Amino acid sequence: MSSKHGEIFLLILGVVKFVHCDNCFDVATAVQHDKYMEHQMFRKVRSPSPYACASACLMSSACLSFGFDMETRTCLLNSNNSANGNIVDRAGFLFSDILHWPKSLSGPCSLMSCPANARCQVDRLDRATCVQEFQGCGQPPEVTNATKTSEGHYLGSVTTYACRQDFRTCYDKVTSICQSSGQWENLTAGLCNQYIWHNPTLKEKHALPCGPSSKFRATVIGTPNQATRWNIWLWKGEDLLALSEFRFQFGETRNLTVMNDLVNGQWGKELRVYDQPMNIGQETEVQITLHTGIYRLDIDGQSMLNFTERVPGSEPDSILIEGSVSVRMMEIWLY
Repeated sequence: MSSKHGEIFLLILGVVKFVHCDNCFDVATAVQHDKYMEHQMFRKVRSPSPYACASACLMSSACLSFGFDMETRTCLLNSNNSANGNIVDRAGFLFSDILHWPKSLSGPCSLMSCPANARCQVDRLDRATCVQEFQGCGQPPEVTNATKTSEGHYLGSVTTYACRQDFRTCYDKVTSICQSSGQWENLTAGLCNQYIWHNPTLKEKHALPCGPSSKFRATVIGTPNQATRWNIWLWKGEDLLALSEFRFQFGETRNLTVMNDLVNGQWGKELRVYDQPMNIGQETEVQITLHTGIYRLDIDGQSMLNFTERVPGSEPDSILIEGSVSVRMMEIWLY
């Protein structure tokens, strides 16, 4: 195969070779073997050879580089070049910046200049015209506290999101698809929410992941550091739906565990358990589970109290810890 200017290429056993001649285009220096550009693909088409793929890229006003899958004979047109895109290793692929390739490969389109939103097309009579081109959806949107995996931004391409460490997915839909409108499919706001806190700040409300919930388990691992008291608050707005308080020496009380609530400014009926299994300076694990309207309190695996919610169906939306304690970790697990 040769072009009008004497470029000679051979495709033997899936490897691009260059045959030397005067004024030839050196394809060996233009093509990178087993290389792939990430996230920049705006069009994917079947192609018989890398040369046909290069020709398709030359015909597109948006194409700055191309990839070629040797196994599936798929041409990947990219909207960026190697100077600005991320090139990675991928066996069986070829990659090249289009600026290295002679325009003559595009045939009649070599003399055609199309606007930025178009590509050149050759009809059966070998006539070149400019036609509108779908140039992808651009880079997929960022999602707070998530990483994304995307092959490109061509029509129908899929971007998948995964929540970062200590964050959890709040909705079943974790993908976005590039649509014919040129826009990525909308994702629900707040896809990833924190459910594990390391050394959480005391006296600060931390939102429950994915919003208010009637079924969850809150685990707090901490070390009491003074012989006074510390407590865990579960809030809904201005109402305190469940208070778990651990008293070592507070007023006239000693070694006491208390649960109560404060709704519409009125304290409820206090539940008490004496001789709590906690020691100053010793790490302890506290779990508060809400299920079927009952708060269950466990300390180091020992069941302490069952506290029935005063307002049926109330769902806490935040948690707060305060008092004489050093907290190493807090986790909210939703059922």
